[in-house]
Amino acid sequence: MTGCTMTSKVGLLVIGLIFWAVAAGLFFVGGWVFNTYKHFDEIAEANFTLIPASIIIAVGVLMFIVGIVGCIAGFKENKCLLAVLFSLLLVILTALITSGALGYAFRVDVANAVENGLDKAIDAYHPNSTQKDQMDYLQRNLKCCGVRNASDWLHAKNWAPTANNTVPRSCCVSGINCTEEERKKYNDPKFIYVKGCFEKLEHEFMDNLAYIAGTAIGLTVIMILGMICSCILFCRSKEVRYEALGGQYSGLRV
Repeated sequence: MTGCTMTSKVGLLVIGLIFWAVAAGLFFVGGWVFNTYKHFDEIAEANFTLIPASIIIAVGVLMFIVGIVGCIAGFKENKCLLAVLFSLLLVILTALITSGALGYAFRVDVANAVENGLDKAIDAYHPNSTQKDQMDYLQRNLKCCGVRNASDWLHAKNWAPTANNTVPRSCCVSGINCTEEERKKYNDPKFIYVKGCFEKLEHEFMDNLAYIAGTAIGLTVIMILGMICSCILFCRSKEVRYEALGGQYSGLRV
């Protein structure tokens, strides 16, 4: 049991350090999402972009707390802390599984919301609108044009009547200062990004989803190991009470 106990203690200390590293990573990702999606909050509806970022930061705080509890519990072998650690890990594991299931169940709704948000942004696009800056930012950074393709701009409510069948300058291929005539060639990839932004966003989401899924699986394994280690130390801490007495009562246990 001594070897098993020592392994569990070291395991909890290592898991605590891993949780701190994960918390730092989550803080970075949450901050990055807030900083990046402030450009898209009018396009893709903030509740689908900033709420997940808030959850990421909240989970990061919880992970940091779990890391502290894990290190102290592993070092002290305190039954109360070990029980708290087990409970926190169980809550996080349940939340992780639940969020994954909900994300999969509502993936179509999120995609539809983003697509509808892009449609509305294109219709609302005009020189003094917030949507103009956000669509321009999106098209330049994702190298896309329109929602489904560049021809969407020919039917944009505010843009089309005065644009003379052109697309915005943000649709121009990087490094090219498109003339008005070149911006009419919305099917020519030499001058214009012909792919729509929704397809680009969808691909980026799927790529990121693979990384998120891999990270979630890794965290699940770590949390299960942490729960096992905490259970071993919790049971061991009970046994410590039973100690052999010296003297004439040697061999008796109380």
